[in-house]
Amino acid sequence: MRLLALGPLALVLACSGPPAPDAALCQDVITRMCLARTCTGVNEQLALENQDCQATLLERTGCGAEEFAFSSPSRERILSCRLPLVRKSTDLNRAPACEDVAEVLQNCSDVIVVFLGGRQP
Repeated sequence: MRLLALGPLALVLACSGPPAPDAALCQDVITRMCLARTCTGVNEQLALENQDCQATLLERTGCGAEEFAFSSPSRERILSCRLPLVRKSTDLNRAPACEDVAEVLQNCSDVIVVFLGGRQP
């Protein structure tokens, strides 16, 4: 009986640890948005045309650098806008649902500006 009670505790502790660095968080969002390039509006709103999505967004944001840190929008805002992208799955090899990507494109224009290198869409 005691072992059953410890099961949920072990699960919670397995998921704890320090938060990911801002660079890793930014790269995570870039990966998910690039997986969603077939969704309506992604290429246009991120001004990607025929460019390499990941390389372009990493260059524009600067989050390929280990010391990268969010200022505006804040880390909390980035996390909030990332939520729809991981709603169906946290697997980095699985594209988010297009309706979830559309939600980010619609509700997170401040974050999209970051992926445009600070330029307005």
